[in-house]
Amino acid sequence: MTASGLSTVERSTLIRAPRSRVWQTLTNIKEFSKWFGVEAEGEFAPGARMRMISTHDSYKGQEFFVDVVKMDAPETFSWRWHPGSKQPGEDNSSEPATLVEFRLTEVEGGTLVTIVESGFDRLSLARRTRVFEENDKGWEFQLASLTRYAGQTA
Repeated sequence: MTASGLSTVERSTLIRAPRSRVWQTLTNIKEFSKWFGVEAEGEFAPGARMRMISTHDSYKGQEFFVDVVKMDAPETFSWRWHPGSKQPGEDNSSEPATLVEFRLTEVEGGTLVTIVESGFDRLSLARRTRVFEENDKGWEFQLASLTRYAGQTA
């Protein structure tokens, strides 16, 4: 695939927990912090800017922000952010943010969670391929973490 085709990451998984439980796991900052691997305070709400610090070994201490766009309980939760890990000397603050959407659908046996991150095609070519690949793998990891957490605490 060429860099010009890297625009959207989409991943889905079935979580064997009620949609209300999965919604709580996504939108309660204390629970979110545990499965997403960040330190954060405050409350998710449309228009809120949330400061987060990664606790993952590979990205420990990296600061980033998410700007909450939509919270339509218990179906849609979305934010904008500057994707990808920061490289030394790199400033991505002037680049467009991508949109991350969590879509929850009640299905037999639990909740279908779909994560869609779009807007990579608006990033500079210098960053696009690396950031797309990081987030493509990252969402796979995060969905597994969300599934474990929500399933264990259901």
